[in-house]
Parts: sequence; C-alpha cells; structure tokens
Amino acid sequence: MKDELPPIKFGDYWIRKAEPSDAKEIINCMQSVMDERIYLVGEYYFYTERGEAERLKNPDDLNLLAVLKDEVVGVLTIQRGMYRKTRHTSSLGIAIKRRHRGLGLGKFMINRSIEWCRMNDIKKLNLEVFSSNEPAIRLYERIGFKIEGRKVGQFNIDGKFVDDILMSYKLE
Repeated sequence: MKDELPPIKFGDYWIRKAEPSDAKEIINCMQSVMDERIYLVGEYYFYTERGEAERLKNPDDLNLLAVLKDEVVGVLTIQRGMYRKTRHTSSLGIAIKRRHRGLGLGKFMINRSIEWCRMNDIKKLNLEVFSSNEPAIRLYERIGFKIEGRKVGQFNIDGKFVDDILMSYKLE
C-alpha cells in the first residue's frame, strides 16, 4: 500500500497514522467509547496490547489517530477487503472520545481517510451505524455517504431495538 499520509494539524490536534507503540492509547480510546454502550457494538475491546500492535502492522489497512498532547482521543480504521473480489472496497470504523466530539474532528479524519482510499485504488468505502446515532448519520450524509440498506432490529441497546444502517461512499 502507498504510505502517503503525513501527519497534519487540525486545530490543537495532530492527525497521524498509528504505530504499534500506540496500541495501549488506542485501546484506552476505544474502551472509553465502548463504555458509553450506545455507539459501538462491542462492550470490551477485543485485542490485547500485543494483539493491537500486531494488527497495526497490516499494510492493507489505514489506522488514523487524533492526538491531543500525548492522548489518543480519536481512532479511525479503514480495513480493505481481503478477497480478490472485494479488494476495491473497504470498511470504515471511527471512535472519538466524548469531550472531543462536535468539533469537526470526525469529519476531518474521514475526509483524510477518503484521500488515502483514493491513493490506494479503493472504489467503495462502507460503514455501519446504529439508527439511534442520528448525529453520525447526518455527518456521514454531509460527507457524501448514502444509505444502502438496513438490518431492522439488529441490536438491543438497553432494552431498545435499533437498526443497523449500512452506508457507502463511492470514490469513482
């Protein structure tokens, strides 16, 4: 994969590619968002620090961080399709700590990742979002993502069934 995304400033934040040495901070950021229980499917981060460090070495994926001082406050992952028939696609996941939301950080990181997708010949970027996460859905739509599907009642969040909204962004 091409490695053409140098670190860039966004206000007081640095947006940069993750390194294996960032594993612990990434886990802390992800767990902070998971603890809210309303944005991500998982409730506990799957990888150990060692496993996360290994995951970050995959040259087919992009792992972007938003860093304020020495704290990782946002994580964006682009995972490329692993089969020949899906290599033109990728999946986006993003998590930003609560007090850093609403500042344009997510939009900036997603647009940065779209640049990377273009450089790496990815034609379609996919994501999934809870139907209850209306601010995120509006953000994705403003960026240019379109709703492609819906899994009705896919998740039970604190006794309330919510849909899984499938969205995509075409880079062609």
